[in-house]
Amino acid sequence: MTKICKVTYNNETFLANCGDLLLDGALASGVDLPYDCRSGICGSCRVRLLDGKVFGGIDESSDMIHACQARIVSDLKVVAESTPDPISTSARIAELVRLAPDVVGVGLELPGPFRHLPGQYCKLQFRGFPARCFSPTYPLEGGPHNRRLNFHIRRLPHGAVSSALGKKIRIGHRVKLSGPFGSSFHRRNHRGRVVLIASGTGFAPMWAIAAAAITERPERELAFVVATRKLQSFYMDGALCRLARFPNVTIVPVVSEPQNVSFAIRGGRPTDYMPTLSPADLVYTAGAPAMTEAVAQIAKTAGARCYTDPFSPNDRGGEPSGAVARFFGWLDGSRKSPEISHAA
Repeated sequence: MTKICKVTYNNETFLANCGDLLLDGALASGVDLPYDCRSGICGSCRVRLLDGKVFGGIDESSDMIHACQARIVSDLKVVAESTPDPISTSARIAELVRLAPDVVGVGLELPGPFRHLPGQYCKLQFRGFPARCFSPTYPLEGGPHNRRLNFHIRRLPHGAVSSALGKKIRIGHRVKLSGPFGSSFHRRNHRGRVVLIASGTGFAPMWAIAAAAITERPERELAFVVATRKLQSFYMDGALCRLARFPNVTIVPVVSEPQNVSFAIRGGRPTDYMPTLSPADLVYTAGAPAMTEAVAQIAKTAGARCYTDPFSPNDRGGEPSGAVARFFGWLDGSRKSPEISHAA
């Protein structure tokens, strides 16, 4: 007869068969335990083991376990990190701005403050359109406002939502916002280096984490690898200039397609330019699923904690502008005083 184990997750208790994966037992009991890759790489399902024993999925450097890999072998008590409770609220579009030929900046005005952690994502349903998931981000210019959320949305030629931005979806359009969701968020009080790797509009959650990390500790060592496929899509130059003024920040711009604007721009894949990692590093990555998985594998090999936010198309041309060219020239110039500001 199969042994039954009692599992307490935060304040919920459920029963599971001895030998079941912790994640499967939780989901079968209707317990909402976050997960993503189910392969022990992304870190979304990591929980802290307070009492009991598991087989597999153990992080040797801490008392954390991967619920998708850990099998229940006794009664357990585990807890997850505290995050804001998801809510649903109404909003309206207050701003639409063309950030790049294929990227639209969307500013939403909310009736009140919206609690979320930097790096989390929301579900947006523009009235009359299907719901999609996007990550709120720190403003590219200036500081945040507690009743305003900013999003970077990649425009897809046949996207049901993104292709309608600026056409059927205009300023004043009503939006239902739900969230926040996701476990790839800024972890406070980390004393080591923070390493961020972003591709495309995966920059949005990574920029939010970068701003939070530097606000928490301005002297923090931080490495940020930012990649786009085309130079015209590199819309983050102004934000990166603000970040690069901090003394211990390293920024590596990567563009896949060949270009001759600046030697400061690297060619190839973002994983080619990741710094050598150690177990003391904390790694975050967002963007193309193949890229986030590759980053997670590199981090796992080095023993570094890694949190991933893979973007799929449903979720988430021309000469370079003078501003982009000036940015890459600026990388070789002098640094000025920091300008990352706190929320009002």
